[in-house]
Amino acid sequence: MAFHGPRDPVYTISVAARLLGVTPSFLRQVEGEGLISPARTDSNIRLYSDEDLRLLSRIVYLCRTRGVNLHGVRVILAMEQGESQYPLAKRPEGPIALGPGTSEDSGGSQGESGPSDQRQRQTKGSLLK
Repeated sequence: MAFHGPRDPVYTISVAARLLGVTPSFLRQVEGEGLISPARTDSNIRLYSDEDLRLLSRIVYLCRTRGVNLHGVRVILAMEQGESQYPLAKRPEGPIALGPGTSEDSGGSQGESGPSDQRQRQTKGSLLK
């Protein structure tokens, strides 16, 4: 016997985070990026449905296992849904900036990462647990 349907919002943010193995702040970040829009109660508490959890599970997989950032997740999900919101464009002429102080032509090493990159990775890892 089913007590609720797949679209019924029933899971609070803390329950959804626990089920997905992420932090509530990660779920807020995903919402902030516009990837999901949970239902809200009259007192403004987020409620997630089973369908929301399936989408979030896909997002967590892409971030955690495949190393994709949330903007990349947006592009992937749009491509999977057949949206032409992100058409592929030709590469502009000239060097491509690869990071601070490096470019395609400057001979900078792509493998080096500065303190900013390391902080970003630590923050991302801590949000996903």
